[in-house]
Amino acid sequence: MDARNVLINKRRITRNRIKEILSFWIIVLMIVPNIAVSAELNGDYKHSDRLWKTYPYHPPGTDIIFPNDEGSHDTNQFPIEWWYVNFHLTGQTTGHEYGSFVAFYQIHSTVVEKQEVRIFSISDIAAEETYTNAQIGTLIASNDHLDLSFEYITNKNENSDLTCNEIGNKNSIPENQQIAMKTEYMDTTTKPMNLNTPMSATQSDAIQKTTIIVNNNGDDEKSANELLQYDHWYTKTNGQDLLPFQYTLVVGGDSQQDSKPMKLIVDLDCLKKPLIVGGDGVIDFGNYDFSYYYSFTRLIVTGTITVHGYTEKVLGNAWIDHQWGNFVNQNPPPKGLTMTYEWFSIQLNDKREIMVGDAWDRETGQKIDQSYTGGLNLHNSDGSSELLKDYTITPQAFWDDTSDHRFYSSQWHITEISKSIDLTVNPVFLDQVMRLKENYPLLRQFLEELFPGACFWEGVCTVSGTVNGISVNGKSYVELTHSYDNGDNTNLIISEKN
Repeated sequence: MDARNVLINKRRITRNRIKEILSFWIIVLMIVPNIAVSAELNGDYKHSDRLWKTYPYHPPGTDIIFPNDEGSHDTNQFPIEWWYVNFHLTGQTTGHEYGSFVAFYQIHSTVVEKQEVRIFSISDIAAEETYTNAQIGTLIASNDHLDLSFEYITNKNENSDLTCNEIGNKNSIPENQQIAMKTEYMDTTTKPMNLNTPMSATQSDAIQKTTIIVNNNGDDEKSANELLQYDHWYTKTNGQDLLPFQYTLVVGGDSQQDSKPMKLIVDLDCLKKPLIVGGDGVIDFGNYDFSYYYSFTRLIVTGTITVHGYTEKVLGNAWIDHQWGNFVNQNPPPKGLTMTYEWFSIQLNDKREIMVGDAWDRETGQKIDQSYTGGLNLHNSDGSSELLKDYTITPQAFWDDTSDHRFYSSQWHITEISKSIDLTVNPVFLDQVMRLKENYPLLRQFLEELFPGACFWEGVCTVSGTVNGISVNGKSYVELTHSYDNGDNTNLIISEKN
C-alpha cells in the first residue's frame, strides 16, 4: 500500500475517533443535568421500605384503606370533601422555578344539594406573578379509588355573551335538558385508562375536541369543543390493574390575569408511604366537627407546564392532601367552613416533611384549642411518622393586601420542643393570592362558603433553620384562609401591588 494512502487513512481514522469522542461528551453533557435532577428527586428512597406500595394497603391504627379512601365518600355522612395537590417544579428549558396547586371540592348543604368547584394556580417565581383559574362544574368521582373527572363549561372569548348564570346552570346550554355527556377518553363505569407518560398538549386538546353533547336518541346535537372542558386526575393502570400510588393529572384553563392558557399535564409517583394525619387519620375540631385526613408528602413529578403562553417540560416534587368530614356549617350565618386556618406543608432537604396548622373559629374569630392538623406531623425519611403536640407557629410579619383589604401573616417562626425544631418560613414573593374578579358572582358566592371574602393566600415559600441542632432548609406551600384586623399587626409589610 502506498505510504501516502496509509497516512491519509490514519488521519481519517483519527478525525473519526475525535468526532466520536466529541459526540460522546456532547451526549453526556446533555443528559447529565437530567440524571442529576432525577437522582436528587429520588434521593435515597430506593433504599427505603417499599412493601407499602401495593393495593390494598391498610396502615396500622387507622380506618383509612388505600385505594378505597382515595375515592369519593357519602356526601350525606361527609358533607364536605376535597382533593388537593401542590407542586414545586423546575422548567427543563428555561430553568425557571414554578409553584402550583390544584384543588377539587364538593360540598353538600341544606341550601344547595351539591356544589363542586375546581381551583388552579401557578406561581412564576422569577416573574413574581401568580396566574389563577377557578371553575364551577360537575365532579364525577369513583368511590373506590382516585378517578376524578371535572366537567365544566367555558368560553375561549372572555367577552362573550355567556353569563355567569348560564355557566352555573348546566341545563341552560342545551335545548334538550335531559342530555348525556360522553367523551372518548373517560368512562367512569370502567377501569381508568393507562397513561404511563403524560399526554402532550396536542393530545389533551384532541381529547377536549372529541367531547360532544348527545340527545336521548344518541344523535349529535351540537359541537361543544368551545364550551365543555374536562380536567382529569386518576390512578394509573397497567392496562388491567391499578398501579399503586401512581397518578396522572391533566388540568387547564385560561388565566384570569392574562387570558392565556395555563395547564399542567403531569405524572406523579409516591416516594414515601402515606402520612396518616393526626396519628389515626381523624382530626377532632370540637363541637362534634371532625375530618378524615391523609397526605402523600413527597411525590416525584414529570410532565409539562403551560403558563403566560409558554410550554416546557418540568421536573419536581408534589404533596397531596385528601380530607373529608362534617366541618361545614350548613345553615347561615356564616354558611360554609366552620373555621379559618394557617396551614403549612414543608419538604426539607434531609428527606423529612412537616405538616402543621392552626385554626380559628370562623364566626367569632377566636383561635381554637384544637390544631388544624392534630399537632405537628413529622414524616421521617424512612416513612415513619411522629405526632408532636408541643409546637408554636408565631407570625413574624404581616402583609396588607390592598386589593381585598385583608391582612395576612407573611413570615412565620415554627418551633417544637421535643425535636428542637426551629424553622423560619418566608414567601418567595408576597402577592400569591387566589382571588376572583367581581364579574364572577356565582363562583364568588360558592367560594365564600369555603374562604371568607372568596379569596385566600396560598403560595411558595422557603424554609431554613435547625432540627435537633442540625441545619436544614427546604420548600413549603402555605395556605392562609385566616386574615387579621389591622390593629393586630405590629410588623406590617405594605402591599407591593394594587
